[in-house]
Amino acid sequence: MLQQFTWQQFLVATLVLTIVWYIGVILIYYPKQLKALLNRKSTADEEDHPLDHKWDKNVDVLSDDDEPELMGKSKLPEGMSKVSIDEVSFVSDDEKEERLGVVSDVLEEIKIIFGILAKEDGNKHDFLNLISAIRENYPGIASNPNLHRINEFIIDHASFHITTKELEDIWY
Repeated sequence: MLQQFTWQQFLVATLVLTIVWYIGVILIYYPKQLKALLNRKSTADEEDHPLDHKWDKNVDVLSDDDEPELMGKSKLPEGMSKVSIDEVSFVSDDEKEERLGVVSDVLEEIKIIFGILAKEDGNKHDFLNLISAIRENYPGIASNPNLHRINEFIIDHASFHITTKELEDIWY
């Protein structure tokens, strides 16, 4: 069946159908622009004039300081802050062991104890009972060279008065 058509007939038919298609699209979707084109009027303003310039009297000029920002100043994501380069430091291997060692584990457990005491309205006696469990879990903590850090943390965060002697008695 396709052998009955020549290439010339095929191209003419394609051209005619394409023209009909575009005329239909223009008539359906762009009737106003077509009328304006046929009437030799543009759809824009009657007068074509350039935009006002800074040097014209009708233009308000904003100084760079007074220019409002469209969306306001940018805000850093929560938990992020800008620091200067001298505030940035890295941990040495010795400090890393110290921070990841037994002392940090004990401090985390003490924080949990202080949270329990705050919820239950605990006192010094309750603290001493709870801290004894930590002493049993970490038997070598009494000989740790950083025990003073733990004691300082307890003194700073305890809601009751505790003496240095009482702290020493806790660990031995």
